[in-house]
Amino acid sequence: MKRSSACLAAAMIASLGLTGAAFGQGDYYIRSQHSNGSFTGSHEILTSPKKGFYQARYCDRAFWVSSNTVIWTEEQTAEGRRLILEENLGAGRQVVCADNTAFATLDDLGLAPGEIERIRRDYGATDMKSSRLRTIRDAFKQFK
Repeated sequence: MKRSSACLAAAMIASLGLTGAAFGQGDYYIRSQHSNGSFTGSHEILTSPKKGFYQARYCDRAFWVSSNTVIWTEEQTAEGRRLILEENLGAGRQVVCADNTAFATLDDLGLAPGEIERIRRDYGATDMKSSRLRTIRDAFKQFK
């Protein structure tokens, strides 16, 4: 009985250690906000490679992002919105970077000019697709 209790206690301690390590790493998001601080949108970025994603540097840290995320950050910056890179830790968020000049552009990804042109063209076609939310958003644009 003592042996099984000791094994159970050891297993629980080990599991707590692993759980703590898992909770210590959160998800990362780029959040966009208006100059008054109101939320406009966000994109998740990854800390490890994924097929179809590109390595990009945000505030001197490597992340993996979709080309749509990079174009979105370019648009948000061009429209005068503030970009914030945050780590979501479940119970709260921690700002990792809030420097708009530190966010990658398509040109920073090391892609050939033809590939950049293709990505921008494809994004434009996707971006123009009609949706209910886009229609509702556009209807309320004048009230900002």
